[in-house]
Amino acid sequence: MEERLRRPVPTYDPGRSLLHAEHYHVAYVTNDMDRALGVFRDRFGVTAFRTNDNAMDNGSRISVRAAWIGGMMYEICLGEGPGMELYTEWAEPGGEFVLRLHHFGYLVSDDEAWDALEGKLDRGGWTVRSRSDIPGFVRACFVDVPELGHLLEFVQPRAGLLEKMNATPVS
Repeated sequence: MEERLRRPVPTYDPGRSLLHAEHYHVAYVTNDMDRALGVFRDRFGVTAFRTNDNAMDNGSRISVRAAWIGGMMYEICLGEGPGMELYTEWAEPGGEFVLRLHHFGYLVSDDEAWDALEGKLDRGGWTVRSRSDIPGFVRACFVDVPELGHLLEFVQPRAGLLEKMNATPVS
């Protein structure tokens, strides 16, 4: 009989610990999207990406490319301009080419789980770097975890984001 890995059935409870939410994406940050995409295509065979480019009123911009590989979504993020320090602190615009791990992304299933997460963040003294709550699209936050050397993003997707996520190419 062939030996196989017997993975435990996951249980998700962000109120238990930050790492007990549903891990669904790995995100990298870059300061040169074209070069970063080349690395993913040429070295790792990722052939198609979802493209999101959002310009802000203040001239800032966030660009994200995403693809599913197996059950994990991979993102490449590039932030530019005022208010994009969450990204530019990791990948200096105009500096030497950077493509590095930025954050792990976790799904938060519903309002009750989000409230449990918020309680855990408050009780644990975690530093929340940013929060967003866009009706019909997403509720999210980025948490600094210096012990791990990267950020954690928690995402409660709503209809608008679910549509984009479900349209993300599989590589």
